[in-house]
Amino acid sequence: MATAKTKDILALIEAEHRQIEQLLAEAENAKNTQLYNYFNQIYKALNLHTGAEELVFYPAMQEYEETKKYILEAEEEHEETKALLEELKVLKPNDSEFKTKMSDLKKAVQHHVKEEESEIFSAVQKCMNQEQLIQLGQEFQEAKAKLEEDVEVAMTT
Repeated sequence: MATAKTKDILALIEAEHRQIEQLLAEAENAKNTQLYNYFNQIYKALNLHTGAEELVFYPAMQEYEETKKYILEAEEEHEETKALLEELKVLKPNDSEFKTKMSDLKKAVQHHVKEEESEIFSAVQKCMNQEQLIQLGQEFQEAKAKLEEDVEVAMTT
């Protein structure tokens, strides 16, 4: 993974989007134990990603009229994703509902990623300079590190 000192927040978020998309694609073809392992990776990656965005990226966007308007919808999409993750967590990979909910999760993530990368990123780039984006990237990485233990605990409860 890229180091916080060299990557701006947009590059970090985009890299994580690709990683999560890859995990979702691999999970589609997986069976039982393998599927469960992919789900655990997806659960952790999405919770760390959404949590760090909410702690670092969205508050920074709140500072600018041009980006503030995107926050409410993005947070609602995060809530939908988190709800699906929690519903999936209590199911077993061979439950009939599991594949349906995984498909719903994939659609929700794809929608969010598309909006974030096509609309939000360009608005952010118009408001923040490279130095600010790099600083936010560092804060984003730090926030993820702080959230890691809580996410690990949530996975087992």
